Amino acid sequence: MNDKIIRILQVGDYNWLDQVKLADQSVEWHFVTNENVSNYITQLLKDDNEKPEFEAILLTESDGLKNYEVIFKIADPYTILIDENQIVKDSQLLNLLTIYHAQKIDMKNIDQVIYDLSKYFFVGQYGEKLNISQVQISPNYTGQVQYNGNTNLQLTGNFGRQLIPILSWQYNIAADSKYNHEIWLEYEASKDAMIALNVQMIAAGTSHILKQWEVLEHDMYAPLLIENHANSDYYLSVSLKIQGEGYVKVGNLHNRLARKNYGQLLLGGKRLVDNHHEEIMTYFHPGDMQPPLNVYFSGYRSAEGFEGYWMMKNLGAPFLLIADPRLEGGAFYVGSAELENDVVEIIQQKITELGFTTKQLILSGLSMGTFGALYYANQLEPRAIIVGKPLVNLGNIAANEKLVRPNGFPTSLDLLLSMTGGTSIEHVDRLNQRFWERFNHANLDETVLAIAYMKDDDYDVTAYHDLLTSLSQSRAIVISKGIAGRHNDDSPAINKWFFAQYQRILADKFPRK
Repeated sequence: MNDKIIRILQVGDYNWLDQVKLADQSVEWHFVTNENVSNYITQLLKDDNEKPEFEAILLTESDGLKNYEVIFKIADPYTILIDENQIVKDSQLLNLLTIYHAQKIDMKNIDQVIYDLSKYFFVGQYGEKLNISQVQISPNYTGQVQYNGNTNLQLTGNFGRQLIPILSWQYNIAADSKYNHEIWLEYEASKDAMIALNVQMIAAGTSHILKQWEVLEHDMYAPLLIENHANSDYYLSVSLKIQGEGYVKVGNLHNRLARKNYGQLLLGGKRLVDNHHEEIMTYFHPGDMQPPLNVYFSGYRSAEGFEGYWMMKNLGAPFLLIADPRLEGGAFYVGSAELENDVVEIIQQKITELGFTTKQLILSGLSMGTFGALYYANQLEPRAIIVGKPLVNLGNIAANEKLVRPNGFPTSLDLLLSMTGGTSIEHVDRLNQRFWERFNHANLDETVLAIAYMKDDDYDVTAYHDLLTSLSQSRAIVISKGIAGRHNDDSPAINKWFFAQYQRILADKFPRK
């Protein structure tokens, strides 16, 4: 992680640091009065070659704030904090705070606010997953054990009348004292089986337990927040207790640097979650509030987090990042009806929030992200779809693992198993049809499709030609470019063409005012 100093700007009537001591050395505090804020920031803009960066801007007495427009020249969305107990009467200020998604917090406890700033407003993002290969089952457990690929571990049997430890993760999670963490478990349990997640915080270099959490199943609707108030590094030891009888399916255990209620992975990030405890992550940036809304589906990535932030931000327009933290590096944005409906709903919600229509929408993605961009086009009917290295026949990708691409992408087999329940030829075809049953019924008559593909793609060999065959029945405009090589060859050429098409379509269809 980046150890960059967290810079905080407080704008108000009096400096908080006159009352409290700044204990955390990673925080750099700047204060300016409401009266002088315009001159202060104007001078900063003159002195710095680039926009001065503050990880958070506190408006501690916003009711007395004047000449505030300059604040929004240096602010990023979600970084402005205002007191939830103050009523903003200035309609222009209220509108700007809404556009920049200012976060309302209780500022009565100054020490707590400063603690939150030091722990949750760090630069960057980090998340990882512990998969089922890292799980150790108690020798006292005598029930059935079944590994469903790397998708989940299923335990079936009688677990007893009391909650007892059944499995644990072999390796402790190393944690830096500068950060707090959150833990989220993918699981499914039958109605007669009850689980409890147990997490112990252990001081680094010792066996001393600093703190312990035990979360029952009915409270596992959100990630478990692990807050650390010590100055030393620590470890997290995680185990699962079970009681009753039936089955419990245990999937990935997710460990992320926490943002508390200020966001998910990034400030302002949000999670979509279904009844199977599977997640999709989203992040919205309002940009210049002018059309279009650019939606970018992240590609396959083992490290959890959003992809393409700076690329999309440099376009200037509003954008929505969507990331898939499931399986080893993503499950191609397919899942339960609930989860897929949530993806469509968040895109439609942002279109409405911006006052746009779907004709002011662009769906995009690279590699795994292409599936999301094309799959959801049926329900959204965007103005344009921009994709590089399209993957649409997910069943074929798994089938190619045996002979075409041996051991190249084993997660494709986990995807096939998790989405269809099997790995036969019939299951391969069923997973392929999951895409085509949607895409073949999409109304793309007014849609521009920009497609860059690998001529010798070893993941989905026929993807581009299958798309052309389907689109031949519509009046869609297709712009394409073929590049020699297999799927993972010459990514720079694909990425360059992808971004160039974004710039061209924005300039042509949505010129900036």
